[in-house]
Amino acid sequence: MSYKKIMANIIAQEILDSGIKIPSLPASAPRLLAMAQQSVEQIEINVLEDLIKSDPILCVQILKLANSPYYNSGMEITGLRKAIMNIGLTETIHSLYMYIFKSILPPFPNLNGFSDKEYWEEALACAVANRRLGDPGLLVKALPGELYIAGLLQGIGKLILSVYDPKAFEKCINISRNTGQTFGDVELEIFGTTDDLIAYKILESWHLPSMICAAVGYWQAPESAASEYREIAGLTQFACSVVRISGLVGTCEWIGYSSTDSFIADLSNIYIFKNSSSPLAGTGKQYQLVQEIVSILEKKFTASQESKEKKMPQKTEFKNLVRHDVVNDASGFPAKKDFFNWIRSFF
Repeated sequence: MSYKKIMANIIAQEILDSGIKIPSLPASAPRLLAMAQQSVEQIEINVLEDLIKSDPILCVQILKLANSPYYNSGMEITGLRKAIMNIGLTETIHSLYMYIFKSILPPFPNLNGFSDKEYWEEALACAVANRRLGDPGLLVKALPGELYIAGLLQGIGKLILSVYDPKAFEKCINISRNTGQTFGDVELEIFGTTDDLIAYKILESWHLPSMICAAVGYWQAPESAASEYREIAGLTQFACSVVRISGLVGTCEWIGYSSTDSFIADLSNIYIFKNSSSPLAGTGKQYQLVQEIVSILEKKFTASQESKEKKMPQKTEFKNLVRHDVVNDASGFPAKKDFFNWIRSFF
């Protein structure tokens, strides 16, 4: 076992044994998580309805969501079956995943301007992006539900480390921002391990499906996962990369590039694109997916000028990154109408 895995085991056990509240999943969670390993056609609405009814808090949340401005059609919905039908089976299940994990995890400390709200916005964006990659038409083995949960939880290790040792975690952020080192490399220096490996151990303690544990634990290095889990880890890597470079949500990681070439390499060198046997290996398909994912995210998130400015590199010349034939907004990022052309030029 490598040193960083040993350290991950030690820190994870310290966290589980410490006063930090990392609660067990609620009783309804295992049955709900099992649905992630089914296609939506296999899920019976009666089973889901009974599951939600068994947990009054989940029931209240679904009724609240169904009556929110986003879903409400003008008349108050009081029945659970009608609420599920109004929201949609898939969205209901995924909303429950979001609620369960958000309700049991501690808030992300407000470090360097990164808030708990931004943490969950990023988590949701990665979940939505990853779910898109589970479309049956893409011929991947991972199911949309599994990908959604993997995307939702890919940052849980950072949250846990930030609560476990806020000063050390803040030091990681500052070093990464000031030196341009990757966040994972800085974590190795400070903690002796990385947040994804710690997340793996925590999720194992929750008895989550092994595929989801592996996706979260190895999404930053899919080639290190067991062969049967490399695809889902690689898909999660792709989805999270698109979310972060799009600038549509905030992130505690520092994303800066010294040149256009280094920016392009961040997408073109990820695992699933280097794997010639992957159904996503074709560059045309890659571009189409980036376009679709960003379009989906644009409908869900609005990137404020402030959040964009926080992502601007300080130690590099951002003008070296931007293509001269692309119109840029005030932050230096390509205007949204030109974003797809900008991305397309990378492949």
